[in-house]
Amino acid sequence: MDSDAGGWLWFVIDVVMIAAFAVALIYATVIWRRRRGRLERVSERATAQLYQREAERERQAEADRVRP
Repeated sequence: MDSDAGGWLWFVIDVVMIAAFAVALIYATVIWRRRRGRLERVSERATAQLYQREAERERQAEADRVRP
């Protein structure tokens, strides 16, 4: 009976657990790629807004310098 349990334990550790790990790794990779794509879009949008704000500040400062 003990030797039979060892065979099943080996199967669980070497096959089932590795398969479960592979599935978890694939799932995490897919989720991360989706998240990273969204984060890049948000980052690009935020950068564009910052550039627009800075350009507006520079235009305002230039207009203030021109006024007497």
